Amino acid sequence: AGTLFKILYPHNSTCQHESNRNMATSESKEFTRNVLICSDLSSHSSEKFLNWCITKLRLSKADKVTLFHVFEWQDLTDLPLDDEVMAIGTGNLESIQSEEKKKVKEGIVKGMENLLKVAQEKGINAEVKIVEGVPKVKICEFAEKLKTDVVVMASRGMGAMKRFFLGSNSDYCIHNCPSSVVIVREQDLKSIS
Repeated sequence: AGTLFKILYPHNSTCQHESNRNMATSESKEFTRNVLICSDLSSHSSEKFLNWCITKLRLSKADKVTLFHVFEWQDLTDLPLDDEVMAIGTGNLESIQSEEKKKVKEGIVKGMENLLKVAQEKGINAEVKIVEGVPKVKICEFAEKLKTDVVVMASRGMGAMKRFFLGSNSDYCIHNCPSSVVIVREQDLKSIS
């Protein structure tokens, strides 16, 4: 049998919930959730996505929120190169690629800092984590490492054929993350300002 506890949400709204987890609280304490919010930093929708998470999940100061981004980089030197590319020399290619990678990383840091600022302005205690690797794998690994209660990610809206051949990050995470996964569809973001 599970333990009955009260989840206290901001604005004096409460909800009764039964859980087998050992996270029961007394009525005097707020329930703390460990939430992993995964952002791909889509230029127009990352802030809307964060606002959706704050609003719909009723995030509060009591929740532990991690804003998470996985940086996936394909080294050009690992790809089969044609004769024209080889003519400029792989040394130059590595130098150019290194500079580009540095610029991309700087952009990611700036984007995640902006999301952190939005979260803090709304009274959310959040931290930023940026890692390099395959997004779907790193999301599941990090969810396990942080012992998250929920992973929230946006759907990129791939068509059925592309999803079949490439697989989707959200589908992989639904089946492999140790915690619950919430997928936010693009049309869900339209109602958030």
